[in-house]
Amino acid sequence: MEQANKKILIIDDDIDFRQALSIKLKKQGYIILQAENGNIGLEKFKTELPDMVMVDVNMPVMDGFEFCEQAAKLNSNKNIPIMIMTAQDDQDSVNKAYNKGATDYVTKPINYAKLNHRIRFSLRVSETAEKLASRERQLLSAQRVAKMGEWVYDIKKKQFYCSDEVASIFGINRQKIVSCDDLMKHVIDYDVNRIRDVLGNTISETKDHDLEYSIKTGNGETKRIRQIIDVNVNDLEKEGMTFGIFQDVSDLRNAEQQVKTLSFYDGLTGLPNRQFFLRLLTKAVTSSRRNERYFALLAINFDKFMRINTNLGQDVGDALLVAASDRLKQTIRDSDILSTDQNEKTISSSILANLGGDNFIILLNDIEDADDSAKVARQINSVFEKPFNIDDSEVHITVSIGIGIFPDDGGNADDLLKRTSTALYNAKETGRNCYRFYSEAMNTLSFQRLSMEIGLRKALEQEQFSLYYQPKISLVDNHIAGAEALIRWNHPDMGLVLPEDFIPITENTGLIVPITDWIIAEACRQISVWSKDGLELESVAINITPSSLLDKNINDHVFKHLRLGGVEASRLEFEITESVLMEDMDVILPILHEFRSIGASISIDDFGTGYSSLSYLKRLPISNLKIDQSFIRDLMHNNDDSIIVNAVIGLAHNLGFRVIAEGIEDHEQLEYLREHGCDIVQGFYYTQPLLADDFYQWAMKHEKDVAAVSD
Repeated sequence: MEQANKKILIIDDDIDFRQALSIKLKKQGYIILQAENGNIGLEKFKTELPDMVMVDVNMPVMDGFEFCEQAAKLNSNKNIPIMIMTAQDDQDSVNKAYNKGATDYVTKPINYAKLNHRIRFSLRVSETAEKLASRERQLLSAQRVAKMGEWVYDIKKKQFYCSDEVASIFGINRQKIVSCDDLMKHVIDYDVNRIRDVLGNTISETKDHDLEYSIKTGNGETKRIRQIIDVNVNDLEKEGMTFGIFQDVSDLRNAEQQVKTLSFYDGLTGLPNRQFFLRLLTKAVTSSRRNERYFALLAINFDKFMRINTNLGQDVGDALLVAASDRLKQTIRDSDILSTDQNEKTISSSILANLGGDNFIILLNDIEDADDSAKVARQINSVFEKPFNIDDSEVHITVSIGIGIFPDDGGNADDLLKRTSTALYNAKETGRNCYRFYSEAMNTLSFQRLSMEIGLRKALEQEQFSLYYQPKISLVDNHIAGAEALIRWNHPDMGLVLPEDFIPITENTGLIVPITDWIIAEACRQISVWSKDGLELESVAINITPSSLLDKNINDHVFKHLRLGGVEASRLEFEITESVLMEDMDVILPILHEFRSIGASISIDDFGTGYSSLSYLKRLPISNLKIDQSFIRDLMHNNDDSIIVNAVIGLAHNLGFRVIAEGIEDHEQLEYLREHGCDIVQGFYYTQPLLADDFYQWAMKHEKDVAAVSD
């Protein structure tokens, strides 16, 4: 918080008011000092150096107006805000307060909600004013040490005059400066002719000149000099004079060069940044092509780094990036990664750069074969197995690595970078915490992914998505217990695309968030439509992905669409896989509790295929366990599957959960599950997923048939 460690001095003779105000401000993170009158307050103002003062007007010994007047004398260069507090709200009191040195004015009783904003604003203004004052002081100081000297040339007398500072700049005795030539002999050879031409033409051209060149001083020091020639026609005609200055700009030019150098390095890790790395890569391509040598690029990205920032905060994320860059330095053959000079005259055998955020890249020069790069990649994966100690906490992170080889995977910098990135993406898709070499097949897949991503963005805009619904049947009474909403993409060229073919892409691109929002909106709308048409479902289940759950606005999306659809939260069910829960339990748990608090139900999807940790079941606000269809498929022929199914049913019931089995395809499976106490089933045995209108027709007929059998 910006108010953290800010000290506020409260001066008021009313102890009850002081205490009450102190308590309020302490809760906002301020450090509070107190004084019962202006005299004591003035002493604390001198010794404690508060960031702000709040002072009452009417006090014994010294009132608030006198305090302001005295404090203003001490505060002339410190910009400490002083806020007057009084029950008097007449204009005369206001004017008097400001005339005495107050910077703000509030009346009692205090409106604390507004006061906090006023205090923050006053402190911010104070800080800004102090920064401006500091910069003004720095500017004045800089002008005093600007190393600037003046000169005058009398054309008629052909005499040259200069100040002592000019002599100091050139490192010679002023008495020895008789003409311009005495200075010209200090100009570096390659600048001499240019300077003489300018000086020779100055008078005839009657125009100003601004020159910059290098000199070798009498002390042997090389300096960069700026010379300004001010040619005034009137001065030339009346007095025969021209004027100018010399200024030593060596420090300025060195500073500019330093800034230029810093612009090539990442501010957090100190590694070469993208701009500098691209220059080095281009030079490596040129050099390797000329010498017929190979080099490798290793594109490195942290796995699920965004969750570190989300769960632990950006400060921890930044500290992790710094620590990780140190580990990466240790893995490459040349630890002196900054040995490449500004002029790029040499390239070290290994270069580590940061391309932004958690994207690192290593250039391995002069490799013998691809296995050299694989060895480095394996070493990187290995060193990241050890947790990082950040702020006395262990942080675990793994990395995925894509490898591209020059010239096999790209004959220029752009192609090689693109294909190395493709290999990195493949490493991400095939399990993370691994490395992958580029292959042409990846390029095809990359193009397909890109086309798919472009198509998905259009799909949202052009309403190409549809929800299909699969009924869930109660084994107690055979009535419909609800439905699961399953998204499908009606691609204009590929036809109906199943979620497993496009959802992973939406996860990686962030498109899953708006798509999930659409699913929730459409499901709520459809529940409302069915209700009006006489189909009352217990609930509709929606699959929620990791990225959607980590979206800070997920709860707002749910509340909004429930409200717009006029649907009770109890009619929504959220299905979440085990793996998601185990990875981000601490972040996801509060979100699930909020879902449950409004009446929505939670199901663990694909139970038994992930970690299946029994400990987390006690912590989660879940209602249902879904047995994955992989255990149902061979239920009647595989003894292991039947044992697992029976165990899950028994465990769930003992914990108070309902059991849902998915993937029911025949009557034999159905009766087995009914006999062993499964609560709800779904699968092709009843019907494949249906569009909303078809589902409505199927459901109404099913309910009618069930009712007829019951009668």
